Amino acid sequence: MNSKKPSKISPLRNAIKLAACAVSLSTALASPAIAQHAVITIYHHVSDSTPRSTSLTAQELRTQLEYLRDNDFAVWPLDRVIEALKNQEPMPDKVAALTFDDAYESIYTTGWPMLKEFGYPMTLFVSTQPVDDEQSGYLTWPQIRKMADEGVIIANHMVYHPHMVDAQPGESDAGRLQRLREELLTAESRIEEQTGQSHKILAYPYGEYDLEILDMIESLGFTALAQNSGAVGYHSDFRALPRYPLAASFADIESASTKLNSLAFEVRHIDPVSPMTDSRRPAVTMQLAGDFNVSQLGCYANGQPMELEWLDREAVHFRIQPAEGQEFAMRRFNYICTAPKRGTNRYYWFSKFWTRSTPDNAD
Repeated sequence: MNSKKPSKISPLRNAIKLAACAVSLSTALASPAIAQHAVITIYHHVSDSTPRSTSLTAQELRTQLEYLRDNDFAVWPLDRVIEALKNQEPMPDKVAALTFDDAYESIYTTGWPMLKEFGYPMTLFVSTQPVDDEQSGYLTWPQIRKMADEGVIIANHMVYHPHMVDAQPGESDAGRLQRLREELLTAESRIEEQTGQSHKILAYPYGEYDLEILDMIESLGFTALAQNSGAVGYHSDFRALPRYPLAASFADIESASTKLNSLAFEVRHIDPVSPMTDSRRPAVTMQLAGDFNVSQLGCYANGQPMELEWLDREAVHFRIQPAEGQEFAMRRFNYICTAPKRGTNRYYWFSKFWTRSTPDNAD
């Protein structure tokens, strides 16, 4: 038991202290530097000898980190970003969180040392099976424990890195969800056993999820991250937070800087919520809010502009669908909507994510 007596604070001193806190808080809430946005990045390999689609070079990563440093970004741990957004706390004008998926070896040998050089925190999402099997090209548990001991957040990427929306042969939907629940909790338990950490943050393998998975994530008290682009804000869906992939063709600083400076629309309505579709050009209705001029709002499919069918222009409620001939053949795709924030060179950014789960388009 701590036998030290609490120090006495005079009523006057206490009143002064409380008044100072109140002034500080009111100043912060009124400050133009306070915002409600952040960006979360996603990386995989940091190498020039791994598949380009999921890689950026050491120099590309360094250039992005230099940009964050030189442009006054607050780089926060992921759990701090999530907590601040959920609690709608005042935040700096530009906040970023850096995440790495799959526990590849180059993250440990190249990416992490560079982040330490800049003093930036990071999150590592681990699929436990490749690590348990000591699979070539992946980190080992001793390496992951070293990262954890030095402050890296170690979080959940399932056991086997599955396509979570796909049932196994002969498996019912209830059976699929039970399997996923058990795998999620097994991975969380394994990470805690090896590192002492349990943050209950999941990164969806391949970024895929459906409504049933969203409900499962919520019921288990997890926060989950996807892989479709977009900023995050107070009103984001914490069951599927967007992240910006900044590798491959998105690694150059001109592309990356636009995304790092982006802002989150408030999505007041979206239908359908589910990303699952059988269509190659599905339609969606949405209602967006933010400090932007409606005439500057644009939505794009595969880089091609889509016509906005206005349901209520004043309320920014509209329907979009790619034109005939703009069909998507891939398993996963996005519609992207952007608009410049009034009086700035920053853009609101939202992407509607779609997944076509069919036997002929699996990865």
